[in-house]
Amino acid sequence: MYAKGKGAVVPSDSQAREKLALYVYEYLLHVGAQKSAQTFLSEVRLHSQVMQT
Repeated sequence: MYAKGKGAVVPSDSQAREKLALYVYEYLLHVGAQKSAQTFLSEVRLHSQVMQT
């Protein structure tokens, strides 16, 4: 999927997770599900804190 070679930048798993979480959050806001978006954001933050410890 990503080119191999000098200077090729491959996103880490954590960067990919953050990007996906932001996409999901923005989608929920876009479709008018503000409460779900806030709950999703809280869950993602909680999960991130647990994974760091």
